[in-house]
Amino acid sequence: MDLNASYAECARITRTEARNFYFAFLSLPRRQRLAVYALYAFCRELDDVADDVAVANPSGSLKEKRDESTLLPDQVGSSDPRRKRIAALRGRLTAAAEGRPETDHDLALADAIARYGVDPDDVGQILNGVEMDLDLEWMETDSELQAYAYRVASAVGLATLPILTDGVPPTDAMREKAVSLGLGMQFVNVLRDVDEDLGRGRIYLPREAFARHGVDEAGFRSRTMTRELSALLRAHAERCRTLLDDGLELVPLVPRAGRPCLWLLAEIYGRILKRIEDCGLDVFAGRVSLPTGEKLSLLAMALVRRFGT
Repeated sequence: MDLNASYAECARITRTEARNFYFAFLSLPRRQRLAVYALYAFCRELDDVADDVAVANPSGSLKEKRDESTLLPDQVGSSDPRRKRIAALRGRLTAAAEGRPETDHDLALADAIARYGVDPDDVGQILNGVEMDLDLEWMETDSELQAYAYRVASAVGLATLPILTDGVPPTDAMREKAVSLGLGMQFVNVLRDVDEDLGRGRIYLPREAFARHGVDEAGFRSRTMTRELSALLRAHAERCRTLLDDGLELVPLVPRAGRPCLWLLAEIYGRILKRIEDCGLDVFAGRVSLPTGEKLSLLAMALVRRFGT
């Protein structure tokens, strides 16, 4: 596979898997868009490791597979195939950053890192976040949730920033706002995916938030909406909004070509949050998403922002 074919494959993966992100990436100039696709394809492969509950116990029942996904590190052990796959990805990242990609897919990643000055340490933080997922049963504290969201979301934004600035090193102010935008987006994901995550044996809303609002664990696990749970979700939603609003301040800080992508991401996640709120924060009523037509409309608005006067 040559470099062009590698970029084309990364684009295919992004188009197939990215959902919300793909529409935002379409607003970028082609050269920058391809570089973002290369980053996304690597992150997608990493996400697949975390989501592959069966790989840790391929012959077990569904319950056994879920139980295996929540074992503590000393219980799972270094023989966990998922950890070995993450270690392999970490090695591939190092090789790509040094200009010696080990796989066809990594040709594009190595080129994007070299061309735009992507910091491999930012990408490495994403791997650290996914490793947290392997052991997760219930997030304990607000600080733990923030650390997790930083690694799996803010670090993605930080890795992408040099592409949006066309290779110019991002300022500290840019990085600070990128962190907020990533946290806000991931916090919206936590709210949107409560029911789905519960079905996979994971709770990302912190245990200390349950205690703070007096939420009954048994009632939550039976998917019962209560006044106490609504209060917890409302507080979390307010935190989402604050972070997204702060992250939106990144838009005018980056060069014009990168602004529509950031605006689109903030707008899409802001609208998902609004829909969840409009449903009374009933996180067990079904997964909220934006229809394709609405995303295309937002993309058109973003392109006007890029090409308009």
